[in-house]
Amino acid sequence: MSTIAFKEIKKGTTILIEGEPYEVVDRSFRAKQQREAMATVIMKNLLTGKVLTKNFQSSAQVEEITLDESRAQFLYKDGEEYNFMDQETYDQFALTEDQLGDSVKYLKEEIIAKIKKFNDKPIDIILPAEVSLEVIDAPPGLKGDTVQGGGSKTVTLETGMQINVPLFIKEGDKLIIKTKTGNFDRREN
Repeated sequence: MSTIAFKEIKKGTTILIEGEPYEVVDRSFRAKQQREAMATVIMKNLLTGKVLTKNFQSSAQVEEITLDESRAQFLYKDGEEYNFMDQETYDQFALTEDQLGDSVKYLKEEIIAKIKKFNDKPIDIILPAEVSLEVIDAPPGLKGDTVQGGGSKTVTLETGMQINVPLFIKEGDKLIIKTKTGNFDRREN
C-alpha cells in the first residue's frame, strides 16, 4: 500500500477510505483564485456497491491499495445473490446485484471471470472482454426499416439484456458482445 495525493489519482484506481475499498469512477479538479485546487472524486464502494461523490483538497493524501485477484466460475443466481466458485481454492461465494452492478447483464452459467478480493473476501468481478450470448427473442426485420443502408432492431439475449443488432440477426443466433460497451460485435460461428 502506498500513499498518493488526490491530484495523482486516475480513473480505476482503488483507494482505502475509512477502512473500506473504493474504486475511482471519475475525478475532476476546480481551481479557485488564491486557494488550493479542489478534487471532486466520484467513487464506488466495492463492499456495498454505492457510488459516492466527495470533495478533497487536491494535495490531500489517500492510501492506494491493490486488490488480490483470482479466477472464478459463475454457477447460478439464487434470489438476489449470484453464486461463484473460486477456481484455485474451489470455495463457493455469493455477491449481490449491488456489488456486481451492470456485470449481471453478462452472467450466464459457467462463464469464467476474475474476482477481486479485499482481506481475502470476494467483493467484485472483472468480466472477460467479450461474452457469447444467445438471442431468445428477435422481431423480424421489416423491409424498408433501413436508413441509408444500415438498419437495426432490438433483440433480447438469454440473460435478459436487450441490445441493438443488424436486421439479419434471428432467434437462436449466438452473439459476441463487448462487455465494456455492451455492444454487439459479431455472430459466433
